[in-house]
Amino acid sequence: MTAPAELAVVVASVNGFPYVGDCLDSLEKHAPNAEIVVADWTDDETRARLREGWPEIKLLSFDEPTAVPELRAAGIAASTTPYVAVIEDHCQVTPGWANAIVEGHRAGRHVVGGAVRNVKTLRARDWAGFLCEYSAFMEPFATGPVPDLTGMNVSYDREALATVEDLLRDGRWENELHARLRERGFELWAAPGATIEHAKDFGFREFASQRYHYSRSYAGRQGELLGRRRWLYALGSPLLVPLVLSRIVRNVRARPGYGPVFRRAAPLVLVYSGIWAFGELVGYIFGGGRSILEVR
Repeated sequence: MTAPAELAVVVASVNGFPYVGDCLDSLEKHAPNAEIVVADWTDDETRARLREGWPEIKLLSFDEPTAVPELRAAGIAASTTPYVAVIEDHCQVTPGWANAIVEGHRAGRHVVGGAVRNVKTLRARDWAGFLCEYSAFMEPFATGPVPDLTGMNVSYDREALATVEDLLRDGRWENELHARLRERGFELWAAPGATIEHAKDFGFREFASQRYHYSRSYAGRQGELLGRRRWLYALGSPLLVPLVLSRIVRNVRARPGYGPVFRRAAPLVLVYSGIWAFGELVGYIFGGGRSILEVR
């Protein structure tokens, strides 16, 4: 008799093929014992291909526009295992990833994650997108307690999930989930070997749109919490350009070997930082609108 799975992997599917297919192939190869839940908001053709190619997955289909955090929450609710990892469809897991996650939980860690490795490396625009999103989680990544973990490479046990259940129902991003968990005394743990590969090929217009919509949706949510103070944040939004850029530079300097690719990507990183600042400005003034539905 096969032992019940300890780990579920929830995949928010918004980009379609080839990304979701490559993601599931990597899970099939490197996490063969995991329960796989795919929460998909793409189209009927993608879902038909998923059912045919990976009949063992648990497929949740959404016909109406559904935000990534809502897809994650639905996948988590449909999972049945003690530990639930969240990744995205443009990610590929590495050998040892699943074991590192499970071993971290077995050792008593409530929240476990790891590093992000870029595998789209040929063009400056690929590095620019990666550095803007994941420079804080690049290899070498600290092991042990860390200030934060990326939302596309993180796993929770049931106690941690119960602590953020209301936020999950509300469709909140990982920044709010992790802030709640830290406030309640949960430690975020980076496990050696729990590395995931980022394999998204971003065009300039696509990533510029993503930066704008994500930052607008973030600022819209923060503005709800800030009340009238959101106007101060709106006025200060231009300061985000040097702030964001300095954080990326700090992360690059802390990791040998990334200097040359950063220098290639720096002009685009600067442009994307400006777009982020503009998105926050719009979000604080006008709210998040429907931007959360545009984030991929």
